[in-house]
Amino acid sequence: MVRDLDNPPLRRLSIDGPTGPLAASFEVPTGAARAAVLHLHPHPMHGGTRHNNVVRHGALGALEAGCAALRIDFRGVGDSGGEYDEGIGEIDDAAAAFAWLQQEYPGLPVFVWGFSFGSRVGLDFSIRARAEVAGYMAVAWPTNFYAWPESTAWPQRSAFLAGSEDEYVDFQKMPHAEACGGQLTVVEGAGHFFPGQLDRVREYTAKTLQEWMG
Repeated sequence: MVRDLDNPPLRRLSIDGPTGPLAASFEVPTGAARAAVLHLHPHPMHGGTRHNNVVRHGALGALEAGCAALRIDFRGVGDSGGEYDEGIGEIDDAAAAFAWLQQEYPGLPVFVWGFSFGSRVGLDFSIRARAEVAGYMAVAWPTNFYAWPESTAWPQRSAFLAGSEDEYVDFQKMPHAEACGGQLTVVEGAGHFFPGQLDRVREYTAKTLQEWMG
């Protein structure tokens, strides 16, 4: 991953989670943070961790927009306690990490960002904590594997990014996200992991956050 930002070094953290510690990577921008972003990784049973390249480029985009970026490992991943819980307990993991960011940055907006499985968990959490979530971003929401949440009370701001060649995204199901207020951006020729186009993930994240923060 190309790093061209002059921000302070990454900090490795352990955050108290509902089933044990949550291993995390925390980065802050140069100067005072304008907001904070929680980044959620892809499926734990298929090698997903906070070190995933798509997630890391999302964090770069957050830093570029002047936001602090927190990436966590869900329960049972790496040094995080607990066991995989099919996306249910992982919502509570996201809640614990989100609360940590709120304590670190009282009064500042806190956004949720997720990739693949992480985007599904992120949306479920964002619906549950709708009043507190400043905005929700999804990269490659896997509509081929998961049904949309029953609730349509989505956060006031939501944005979706997907590659036109993503084998895990059924674009015929994406109008539901737009009907719930989500903005869809499609990267032509990109697959699920954005090979050769990871910079588009970073650009999307930075641009979306900048637009939302004004």
